[in-house]
Amino acid sequence: MAFVAPFSFPQCSPSPPLLFCSPSLLPPSLSKLYHSVLSLRRSLPTPSATTRDSNFHPASPEKHTKFQPSRPHGLALTSDDRTHEETPTTLLHKRAEAENSSPALCSERSSAYKTEHKHRMTLAELLDRSGVLPVSVYGNLDVSVAGIQHDSREITVGDLFVCCAGSKTDGHLYLSEARDRGAAAVLADKEIGKDEILGYCEALVVVEDTNSLLPVLAASFYGHPSRSLSVVGITGTNGKTTTASLVKSVLEAAGSRTGMLGTLGYYIHGDNKLEAPNTTPGAATVQRLMAEMVGNGTDALVMEASSHGLEMGRCDEIDFDVAVFTNLTRDHLDFHGTEEEYRKSKGKLFARMVDPRRHRKVANIDDPSASYFIAQGNADVPVVTFAMEDENADVKPLELELSLFATRAMIGTPQGMLEIGSGMVGRYNVYNILAAVSVGIAVGAPLEDIAKGIEGVKGVPGRCELIDEGQSFAVVVDYAHTPDALSRLLDAMRELGPRRIITVFGCGGERDMGKRPLMTKIACDKSDVVILTSDNPRNEDPLDILDDMLMGVGWTMQDYLQHGGNNGHPMLPNGHKLFVHDIRRVALQAAAAMGEEGDIIVVAGKGHETYQIEGDKKKFFDDREECREALHYVHELHQAGIDISELPWVLLRHAALIFSSKEIEAQYKLTDPE
Repeated sequence: MAFVAPFSFPQCSPSPPLLFCSPSLLPPSLSKLYHSVLSLRRSLPTPSATTRDSNFHPASPEKHTKFQPSRPHGLALTSDDRTHEETPTTLLHKRAEAENSSPALCSERSSAYKTEHKHRMTLAELLDRSGVLPVSVYGNLDVSVAGIQHDSREITVGDLFVCCAGSKTDGHLYLSEARDRGAAAVLADKEIGKDEILGYCEALVVVEDTNSLLPVLAASFYGHPSRSLSVVGITGTNGKTTTASLVKSVLEAAGSRTGMLGTLGYYIHGDNKLEAPNTTPGAATVQRLMAEMVGNGTDALVMEASSHGLEMGRCDEIDFDVAVFTNLTRDHLDFHGTEEEYRKSKGKLFARMVDPRRHRKVANIDDPSASYFIAQGNADVPVVTFAMEDENADVKPLELELSLFATRAMIGTPQGMLEIGSGMVGRYNVYNILAAVSVGIAVGAPLEDIAKGIEGVKGVPGRCELIDEGQSFAVVVDYAHTPDALSRLLDAMRELGPRRIITVFGCGGERDMGKRPLMTKIACDKSDVVILTSDNPRNEDPLDILDDMLMGVGWTMQDYLQHGGNNGHPMLPNGHKLFVHDIRRVALQAAAAMGEEGDIIVVAGKGHETYQIEGDKKKFFDDREECREALHYVHELHQAGIDISELPWVLLRHAALIFSSKEIEAQYKLTDPE
């Protein structure tokens, strides 16, 4: 139940930002105007971030435009008032006027738009619409193009194959697969065997840089769908997925049909979900998905903007309206090289916030990097800030109650106060809730809709997800896979006052190696018992990864094996216990057997993932299901009257059980103690 204090509907000068309400709530005259203006917006050109406003001044950390409502506090709008006085139609009309446009094109433009989005055109038309100037052209440019692909495995008959070079491979190496799959034409940035290509394709076009042109071509092919959507982009190291889920729910509560693209999946609308191979889809895929959203009547899109996606151009040609910054800590240095380059990549989202009439920035000012993100783009773009510690934030908790099962907060906003009850637990989830409230304020959603949306999210898969099989202790599965995320998670669990914290986690192979010892140290400092294990080793030896992780406590694997000889209870200097097992299932079983009343078992790293990657193979593995099975197994042993007090140590004690590899046994001269 949400308490909503009197508020003023946000209205920024010269015109407010995004607007969300169901057109079905409008009277016929306003409904017609709504659809007219929406059609108009779809027809408006979208300049690039660098040319959209040639007179804008870059922001500075000391100077930015705070979000200020123009309506006096204390004047609440009833539902009838909102329908006739401040409906999205009215405000969207103001936006069109601010852009010196007339809402007169209407149904004619709308029908033309639908016809255009059958997504088929000639290659000549595509090059013309996208403004691409080829270096060389071979074959017939009048060939019909049915789709655009940069992944040869995704090509279907009639597609244009754009050969892009990536960090691990090069699309130019897969022309034979493009041939076999029926590509109609090829776009390359190398002079490749044209005679061979023209033997199975209608055309070959050579350009300067396929990577930079892919998003331009895809946006042109699909009709720049983001211009027809209100797009909220969320960036930061941690919290993107949970924040995106909350924002989606807020916008839907405010009457918007909302899609979402992120780690949990690609939601075209509602429960229509596609699996997500990447947090941010590829440039061609994201344009296609947005076009599908526009086609089914979606109004808004919430999108996780990862550092990879921003740096690799996947987010190019997306017309973002709101940029959200959650936090910044070490991650993905295997890709970016340095933390500064990592920050620059994420800052590209905020650099697009240049139009004060419709863009909004949302930032967590408790984070030291907030000033950097706020400084990107135009200083005149209004900013909505949130924080738990900084009293100057626009959105902040005035009262807070935390427990293992719920969070209650009284939140102050520029529009008044609201009380929110959420099933999301932990202090770090309060930040995610504050971020979602701030987006709601930024886009002009009524406070009651903001509260309704947040309370409607009962939980996010694999984000502090409780596993309850009737046991006397808590089991929490979370995606935390960075040092900061793990630290915040364990702090949140300690704040709940458990008897012990037992943490199970691993580090991914072929990813930032520098974070491995950092995460081990954090876990050992903040947990009573730690079990190091495997997590998507990929093409690395799991034991090498564990060896790197043990450096966090100053041990090597050989040191650990010697310590482990002490009756299977290796002790750290702080009195905490550390164990290692390279088989994740066994590590989870041991943790479940250790659990006693009042304990919290934290299983970190994989969260919602349903796979384990070993070598080039991906096999099914779900921490949540594994935990349930382990709990049932332990319960069955209890029910059978079997003493399981030694079970964890049987699983973890002996090196011969820990490492089944004969090579490792030989290396460390292990013998079976039995």
